[in-house]
Amino acid sequence: MIQIYEPIPGENFELCHPERGDDFETLKVQINGVPRCLTWRPISVQLVHDDEGRERVVSDSPWLDAHALIFRKSAITKLAGLLEEHGELLPLSCSEAELFVFNPTRVLDALDEQSSAMLRFSDGGIMYISRYVFRPEVVAGNHIFKIPNRRASPVFWDESAVRAWASAGLRGLEFKKVWSG
Repeated sequence: MIQIYEPIPGENFELCHPERGDDFETLKVQINGVPRCLTWRPISVQLVHDDEGRERVVSDSPWLDAHALIFRKSAITKLAGLLEEHGELLPLSCSEAELFVFNPTRVLDALDEQSSAMLRFSDGGIMYISRYVFRPEVVAGNHIFKIPNRRASPVFWDESAVRAWASAGLRGLEFKKVWSG
């Protein structure tokens, strides 16, 4: 049985925000599966250690969003083979840590739109997916991937990738199962 997960932020772990507000949009547009290593210009980001008076804990993956996962060198060292097989690590500019954004280059037409539950925009584009159904023959053997159906697809992980994260002792991400098949 194949199980697919979506990363979510661990509670009380640090966040990562672009220094310029419009770079949130830059990341949505550019972290889309198209290889960028030859043209990438590092985006300036800052770590958020305090959020509304709550101190946040250091994370191996400071949270930005499910479509653009940020990794410290500690995570990359432990998951290098897995990450490099399924995407590219693009450097970010940060004054206090060596950070990279992960651009998964496996974009799979794996979503069974007929069986999934979703809301659509008036132009037919997908706004929100409340229940994912994937085509097993497409996702099988792909440990980390995105789908082309959404403008800012989450980075999906299969069970073996989630186990690799956990067995490496990394902190900051949790994983919500979104499909079994």
